[in-house]
Amino acid sequence: MNSYTQFNLKSNPFRLTPALSSDELIWAGFPDLKKRIENRILKAIKISNSSLILNWGDYGSGKTHAARYFTNLNVLSNLKIGTNNLPLPLIINFPRSKEPVKEIYTQIIDKIDIDDIRRRLEKAGIDIASVLSQVTDNVLIQNIISLLLNPTVSPQIMKSYLYGTASITSNFVDKNVSRKLVSDIDYIELLSALFSVITYDKKAYSCVIIWIDEFESISILNTVSISNVNNLIRSLLDYVPNNLLIFLNLTQSAMMDVSDLSDYLQEAVKSRIQDKIELGIPDLEAFKLYLKELLNNPLYRTSECSDKPYFPFEEKVIDQIFNDLGGSVSLRRYNDAFSLLLDEAMIENVCPIDLDFYTQKKSEIIID
Repeated sequence: MNSYTQFNLKSNPFRLTPALSSDELIWAGFPDLKKRIENRILKAIKISNSSLILNWGDYGSGKTHAARYFTNLNVLSNLKIGTNNLPLPLIINFPRSKEPVKEIYTQIIDKIDIDDIRRRLEKAGIDIASVLSQVTDNVLIQNIISLLLNPTVSPQIMKSYLYGTASITSNFVDKNVSRKLVSDIDYIELLSALFSVITYDKKAYSCVIIWIDEFESISILNTVSISNVNNLIRSLLDYVPNNLLIFLNLTQSAMMDVSDLSDYLQEAVKSRIQDKIELGIPDLEAFKLYLKELLNNPLYRTSECSDKPYFPFEEKVIDQIFNDLGGSVSLRRYNDAFSLLLDEAMIENVCPIDLDFYTQKKSEIIID
């Protein structure tokens, strides 16, 4: 028997890390924030101009969750986008290596489905050669993209070539591809041409959406690497002027704040940020809405508790925990506290969870 059934719950809903499975990705509360991100995505889907958006907030404010939620194709398909052509969404973890551009490029190649891209382009009737000649004058890049999108070429062999791990075969040489990709410029030009082809006229994909998570890690790179990352972002926006949306997720801390971006983003990149979306500290009203929607989501709730929206927690407990945490902590800290309290109540078979029980356990729940 599930230990949480006494609470009308299937499991503990207070995740301490963002969900990975698409079946477990839900959005609770914060309707204004959700709408603001949705609007940015809808603009990218419907309007051609590429854009750069900064999402910022404290550690545990939900930036990674937002990235995973809004790259879920089920979520994107439920948006009223007015088109059957979904975006190509990608999440990239900010690289900490000495070759950040190559690592970002590799992560993107890891995530793209070559077969799916080929099917979509064929269905859309895209003249690949014609489009390639419009989006790049680099003959090598044109030839590589032609091979990548050619259904007679093995996707596995193609990816091995893109990674630089495969030898140049005679088939590649015959197509005038006689060397590997070796420089940041090569990686940037290939990605730019690929994105431009697959989003041409929004026929196969409406746009490409890239979320770069943990962007604050740029502060640990050396000067050359910081410059290279700037060049990547600037060049992608230059070479893919249409149908590209980039989100930068930035965690502010004592070491890195939004105001410190000038130390790491060159003016040519910083000036292109079209919107700054704050994932702020929730007030009591916002947190209660989040808590109500989380607890009553069908993913977790076994049966409806319309008369007790916070069950198994009494509302006085919520008010007290919020007060004890000072009302100025991230959502993750609240999740930590309520997760611990719920587990303590499960272990001791206490339901509902009232103020007396919380007071007994307070020293184990509220840890400075």
